Amino acid sequence: MANQRDELTKATGITADVVMEVGTYFSAKEMRSVQTGLTTAARELRAFTQNNSLLGRLGGKLSHEQRELLTNAAALLDSVKYNVEHAKERKDRAEKARAKKRQQWTREAGQLVKARFSLPSDTVAEQLRILELHLVVQVVLGDAVYLPSHLTLRRSMQEEAPRWANHTTAQWHRSRVSSLLSDIHSALQDYLSLDLDVSPAQKLEELQRSLDTQRAEILARPESVETLRIWTDVLKGAAFITSVMPSKN
Repeated sequence: MANQRDELTKATGITADVVMEVGTYFSAKEMRSVQTGLTTAARELRAFTQNNSLLGRLGGKLSHEQRELLTNAAALLDSVKYNVEHAKERKDRAEKARAKKRQQWTREAGQLVKARFSLPSDTVAEQLRILELHLVVQVVLGDAVYLPSHLTLRRSMQEEAPRWANHTTAQWHRSRVSSLLSDIHSALQDYLSLDLDVSPAQKLEELQRSLDTQRAEILARPESVETLRIWTDVLKGAAFITSVMPSKN
């Protein structure tokens, strides 16, 4: 009789490993919610067998067999909950380890990007090199990251400096270039830290090879040539105006 009860009240087919497999795409928080639900359900079922509540008094109207069925059901839920709890703890540890690795990858990626892609932007030639880097990175990384389109790049350089900015045209354009470089850095950092199975350093070396290999072809594309032409004309024009303006000193 005891063996039969054990068969009814022990969820032998739901081990912690089974819960982990079934819950592969569920978080520890979601498993915790299931655990709480099972605890509540088992408690409510047991309440039918206790006389100190309304449920208990209602349970008193049930037959002995029915009350025993509820007791067994509560024990079965406890058995399931036990393994859900263990799986939740394993999932929680795995998530924390993954989050820690993600932070490490992000930090390392940021350091690598800063060391490799911190470019000056004082002269027109330097500003155009930043644009060239953007154009190549945008194609090589593709949909893996977001970077401004050719149309956005052209418009940003053709816009006049807003009055509130209190900048000369050349200063405004330089701020646009600085903003573009910041976008590039963010995109590269995100890309290098994306895959936790490949270190940022490995990703960077693979990326650098792709950038070097594809650079000439990308910059020779008609859309790249046109964007570079617009930037060159605008930046050189602003630099010339700045050079002939009388000094405030």
